[in-house]
Formats: sequence, C-alpha cells, structure tokens
Amino acid sequence: MNYTVLQFGEGNFIRAFFDWMLQKIEDATGDKYKVFLVQPIDMGRVEEIAAAGEYHVLLRGYQEGEYREILDPVRVVAGGSNPFTPEGLKAMFEAAMSPGLRVVTSNTTEAGIFFEEKKAPHNYPSLLAAALEKRSAAGLSPLYIVPLELIENNGAALKDCLEKYGRLWNYGPAYFRYLEACTFYDTLVDRIVTGFPAKESAEVFRKIGHEDRNVTAGELFHLFVLQGDKSILDILPFHKAGLNAVITEDRLSFYRDRKVRVLNGVHTASVPVALLAGVEYVRDFVEDDRFAPRLRSLVHDEIVPAFSDDAEAHQYGEDVLERFRNPALEHAFRSIALNSVAKSNTRLRPTLEGYFEKFGELPPVLTECIAAMTELYDCDGVKDLPGGPLELSDFRQLRGRSLGEMTDSFFPGLAPSLRTALIDRLGELRERT
Repeated sequence: MNYTVLQFGEGNFIRAFFDWMLQKIEDATGDKYKVFLVQPIDMGRVEEIAAAGEYHVLLRGYQEGEYREILDPVRVVAGGSNPFTPEGLKAMFEAAMSPGLRVVTSNTTEAGIFFEEKKAPHNYPSLLAAALEKRSAAGLSPLYIVPLELIENNGAALKDCLEKYGRLWNYGPAYFRYLEACTFYDTLVDRIVTGFPAKESAEVFRKIGHEDRNVTAGELFHLFVLQGDKSILDILPFHKAGLNAVITEDRLSFYRDRKVRVLNGVHTASVPVALLAGVEYVRDFVEDDRFAPRLRSLVHDEIVPAFSDDAEAHQYGEDVLERFRNPALEHAFRSIALNSVAKSNTRLRPTLEGYFEKFGELPPVLTECIAAMTELYDCDGVKDLPGGPLELSDFRQLRGRSLGEMTDSFFPGLAPSLRTALIDRLGELRERT
C-alpha cells in the first residue's frame, strides 16, 4: 500500500477533524488520500478502525442561525498498526517508506510530544524519529509535518524532540539534513468533539444503515490554523473543499490568544455567575434573558475591544455565542469550574489588563464576573449552590478569603493601580449581594 498520510493517534478528535477534512478534500478534488494510523500508546483501537474501512462523523450545531445535523462518511483510513509489537513496528516502518507519503500528523493526547532518554522508540517523537531516519537513508522525499497537539509551538517542540533523539541515537548527518528539508508547522485546532453519541446511537445507526461503533460526534464549527509555508496547499488544498483553514506566516499567536480570551474566557467568566444563579449548563445560560445581554456585552464591548477590535474578532465572538447555544453539546459549568483559580489568570487577566490600559477603567461586566468568582470561593472549600454543593478542587490555592488575598490568588502581580481599582470595585459589588 502506498500511503499519503502517516497519522499518530486514532482518537475521536483527529478523526472528526483532520481525517474528516481529508475526506472533504478528496470529495471536492478527486485526489485520493490513504491514511496509515499509528497507535501512540500500547493500548488503542487502531486495528479495529483500520479494518472497518469507513466510519462516520456526526456534526451538529447552528450555522447562520439555523440548526443543522450532518452525518458524513469518512473512508480515508487505509491501514494501521500498534508499533509496540514487533509486527506493528515493522508495519509502521513499511508505511513510512511509502514513496507517495507526503504528510505526518498527530494528536497523541496522553502520549504527547516529549523527549525521554531511552535506547529504543517508545513514544510518538521517538517512533517518528526512527521512521524519518529510514526515509532519509533511502533518499525519500521530505514531508510536511503537522502536529495537532494542544501545546504552544507544537511543530517546533516536535522538531526539537526529533533532533534530540537523533543525537541520542547517533544518527548521521543525512538524518539532520532530512529534518531541515521537512516542513514543520505550528498549529491551532478549534472544534468541540464529544465522541461516540451513545444517547442517539440507535437513530444514527438507522440513518447509516448498519452499526458503526467508530462513529464520533462534534460541532459544525471548525477552524484549523497552520503557521508556516503555504506550499502545503499543493498537498492539502483546504480551500478547494471550502474548509475553514488558515495558512499564516506569523499570526498564529493572534488566533491562539483570540480563542483563549473569547471562547475560554467567556466560559470561565460565566461559571460563577451561572452556578450562583442555579444555571448548570452553558446553553441554558446563553439563552437566559437575565444573562444573554450582559454576555453579549462582555464579548463585544470588553473582550474583543481589549484584544483586537476588528470585524474578524467580532465575528469569532458571534460564532462562539452561537456555538454555546448548541443543544447537542452538554457543557456543564461544574466541569468548566475545575481549576478556576489558574484559569482566571490565563483566560481573564489579558482582558482585565488590556481593557484597563486601553480605556483607563475596569471592564464592567468582567468585573462583575470576578466579583461572583470571589463569592463562589468565599467558603471553606465546598460551596452550597442552588443546584447542590460544589467542591472547589483548587480551593487551597487561595492565599486567603479577603478580597485582596483572593485578587492576588486569581491575578498575581497586578499593577498597583489596577489592583487597587479592582479590589475597591469588588468590595462595592460584594456589598450589594
């Protein structure tokens, strides 16, 4: 078999995102893609998925105000192996030597991109290093390497690991020249994938016409940002399939910051307000007339202006609010509430500081959300709520329960003027409750 893509990881996300995209490109262009799945840990479902030859992706959500459901077949997976067996490792190397191989991709979750001194391949980067060494020795063409792991600079981090394994295992100069000839991308992926739709499986199987235990579900929205050379469009012409993919030279940080501030930021800011009011799920909160106007103001009057007040950022904010309305996605605030102390610093602080610096005052809605956060944590580690008690797993990270101590816990090291203004305003808001 002459494979096109060597893929490390067979989980729900990469199959509902990257492989789904490959199928869309194939359908639009007639080009054929053959994916070889590599299991990144010794437990997995690669052989089952590869043997099936087809699985389905159920996509649901609002699009331009209209709720839609789509059930797409994906047929690009053509083989796979578990490289933690001798036979599986041999099969992986044979696939990696395909003359038609053009792309390496990955979503290795718990296996991850990391370096560990061992004498033999044992994780994703080391397996890939061993495969690329064989390609370099055979004089085969360099590859486009597109990791999807949710870490910053994922392409650069992967390349660094590959170089370290090359030095550890005394690979020759040809290997390092080959790495330089390959094209590495840092990426950002954005699509909520919930996995196997257990509640609706009978109806899904009826629509398919047979049981598909590999079906996976997610939202309609998708965004794929790749930072690097645009020549990848010669191999993966996302644009010809109408896919929401962006190839950028230097703006990946813009898209990453936008996602953290808007999507993640709205989630975290909403948690205390919703739970204190007895609202348990994101969709109910977004559609509640008590909160919807303030939520829109938070996005369009505070988060976006503090970040990049342009049409693209506002449209993304509108997309996020629409995504939150998706009835097919059950986002529980109790799950989102985990680690809110740390999340507040990474997700809310940029808007707090950016707005204060730009406008010389506190963002009013966000400040109310922060006040609610201090009320949520004003307890002994378990907060009694209308929906039942909530154990705050990160309660011990608080420096204390005064407003000053809580502020320093959520946002350590704020500028003195901002810190003073915030604590004073939090005091005013808490007196009203």
